[in-house]
Amino acid sequence: MDEVEVAVWWDLSRIVRHFERQGLERRAVKAAVMNAALRLMKDEGEEPSTL
Repeated sequence: MDEVEVAVWWDLSRIVRHFERQGLERRAVKAAVMNAALRLMKDEGEEPSTL
């Protein structure tokens, strides 16, 4: 992972833990995080890269 990816991973993992503590299912929160990232790319006219 590069420096930016590490920083984003850290922030997203904190977001997931926050919503887990609020009682939401971890898998659902991770799916919401992924959907939000994909929506951001789409809103900015970008296609997600194939991994």
